[in-house]
Amino acid sequence: MEKRRLAGELFSRYYDKVGRWCFRFTGEREAAADLAQDVFLKAYRHLATFRGSARFSTWLYVIVRNESFNRASRLSATEMKGDDDMLATIPDDTVNSPYDELARAASKRQLHELLHETLDETERHVFTMHFGDDVPLEAITRLLRLENASGAKAYIVSARRKLTKAVQRMKSHRVRL
Repeated sequence: MEKRRLAGELFSRYYDKVGRWCFRFTGEREAAADLAQDVFLKAYRHLATFRGSARFSTWLYVIVRNESFNRASRLSATEMKGDDDMLATIPDDTVNSPYDELARAASKRQLHELLHETLDETERHVFTMHFGDDVPLEAITRLLRLENASGAKAYIVSARRKLTKAVQRMKSHRVRL
């Protein structure tokens, strides 16, 4: 019973902070709440592994970061496996015809494939967080704990270089066909 009381006290003390971290990763309130719940559940289950060599908030942040990456990887894998049928059923007022919807779904799939084939995992995370979620580079550097001299900016530069080369290869391949 003591463990529950202490855990409850610690979690209530850090709930707002964890919620903000989760929101930064997800960008959506409901997704952040779900993620925070998963984080606290995991933290409770593994509370005995907290050694006290770092602050409790640091330990929680590592759990938030890992759970966020795991969730993003699972979602990305699901998207890559073909949730296109589900996407086609979602009404979109901006689309004028089913052909436009098919073209958009194909473009999205091609973009996912290009990112996965061209960029390493860190570059993909930095690229999608910055350009997809509008997270500032400084925040990404802190969130991902990037320890290189240029932080997230170096990964953006590398990702752009790789993507430019990949697109050029694709264009030259189309011209030959």
